[in-house]
Amino acid sequence: MEIHKYVHRTEMASIINLIDSVYGMHIADVIDTNQILSLISWCNNIIDCLPVDKVKLARSLWLISDMCNFKMSISHYNQLLKLYIRNEYDFSTTELLMHMKCKEIYPNDTTYKICIRYCCMKGNIDKALMLVKDMQKLHFPISESVFNSLILGYSQSGDIMNVNKILDYMKQQKLKLTTETYAALIYTHAKLNNVAKVKEIIQHCNLNNIHFSNINILTVIYILSGNNNINDVHTMFQYLKKRNTILNIEIEIILKLISINHIYLSIKALSCIGLHDEHPQFENILRLILEHVVNNRVLINESIKLCMISKDETVFKKCFLILLYYSLMKNDHLSLPLLRIFKNHYLIKPHYFWPLLLRQAIKYDLQGILDILKIMINDFNILPCIDTITDYVLPYTFEKISHTRDLLIKHNINETMINNAYVLLLLKKRKVTEAAIYMRYFKGEYFYKIIASDLRRSSIFKNDKYNFVKISMNLIESTDPDSTLMLNNKLNNVTFVPMDKQLHDFMIDFPSHKMWLIGVINQLVDNNINLKTETVGRIHEFLHAEITDDVVQVLQNLTK
Repeated sequence: MEIHKYVHRTEMASIINLIDSVYGMHIADVIDTNQILSLISWCNNIIDCLPVDKVKLARSLWLISDMCNFKMSISHYNQLLKLYIRNEYDFSTTELLMHMKCKEIYPNDTTYKICIRYCCMKGNIDKALMLVKDMQKLHFPISESVFNSLILGYSQSGDIMNVNKILDYMKQQKLKLTTETYAALIYTHAKLNNVAKVKEIIQHCNLNNIHFSNINILTVIYILSGNNNINDVHTMFQYLKKRNTILNIEIEIILKLISINHIYLSIKALSCIGLHDEHPQFENILRLILEHVVNNRVLINESIKLCMISKDETVFKKCFLILLYYSLMKNDHLSLPLLRIFKNHYLIKPHYFWPLLLRQAIKYDLQGILDILKIMINDFNILPCIDTITDYVLPYTFEKISHTRDLLIKHNINETMINNAYVLLLLKKRKVTEAAIYMRYFKGEYFYKIIASDLRRSSIFKNDKYNFVKISMNLIESTDPDSTLMLNNKLNNVTFVPMDKQLHDFMIDFPSHKMWLIGVINQLVDNNINLKTETVGRIHEFLHAEITDDVVQVLQNLTK
């Protein structure tokens, strides 16, 4: 397997599925331990994936690797830890270190540095200091990065006194003060709302050729926004730089900004780092942001503001559709208001409501399903299509069909729609006999266009020639190209589809089922059905070598 640096979410999911599918086989022929290490690293670099999903993918990969008995090393654990802290995944450092010990995998200095960094990010400075003592006992070097992490830890509470003590100690030990050190320092002052000091440090660093990245400035903006210090936030935008490539971690900070309900500041920050509708990363970034908005249940008005990031109407529509897509997948409270806005500008179709129906179906909530149907009809003036009733309503009703029919009719679902949908559902389940019984019991208009294809497949599967003919005899024609209108408009003149059409379509769909067709022909005789001369001629050609004198005689008797 070839390894690349960056992948998309779907590619990573496919790789994990591949590993899972060969479990128990010669998996080492597909992937080795070093490549597993690269894959864990990949999860951190997926370019179209939210942090929470990166962690899910990595944990899936880890679980499968464990089941497949891959030999994990400290490098694998360190890579997993890096992924955890990068994506702010909550875990217990104590439990993880104990787990490693049980596996006889012993932490190195990198492991401790990552764990210290995590504790400091969480503001758990006491735990971080305990880990520093453990490092000293194990004679691991205490490098600048450890002190930088401790400064970060003290910055969480704005403890400037201890921050200064660490800085003094680093200077005494002649440890180099890096951009990371000064970044932790400006985070501390930002926590204290001391923007003047933040600016002073930035200016001092610039004079000494130490430059802060967009990641550092965005973090300051996030801290100030968390303090609700909006006025000072605006003064920090000047330090952001427009780049041709926008980093994942920059977007992740902006996602955090959205999570604390600062949409306007997020949009401003995106503009300041160079995002515009012609930017090559524009769609990927907007997809991530809009998915995050839906996941975090951001208010609808705030969500729509993100769609208006460009003044271009086409871009707005595209963003709105992306927002609608994610809301339909995950959030009913957002999707219905969005659909109400959407209907004033664009055509709403029945399948937009399928995810909403499915979520109710998963909960076995029949009333919830009926409520969605009611909203479709009353609020949107949309009649459910045949697929809506067949696939998303009837399979999740567990009363007798007579009761379900009454319930759906009460909710303004057309009786003809219900009948065709239920027969179609039975045929999809290969219940040909039950479909025929239903049609005899509930008289009405059953349409060839809707039922015939599944009837052919199911009848062959069940080898039921008798009911194939009986049902085919009762299917009617419609010239209406829209099946929803076909089912909801009363026909003035009913025209039954001739058996000739069913047989022609059968020969096209199932060219190898010649003997089965001969059985159908015998059923036609029993039911006194005649065929056109052209149809009989076509059957002659179709049967070819399989045709016998008896069959020829039967076909002659069927000719009109």
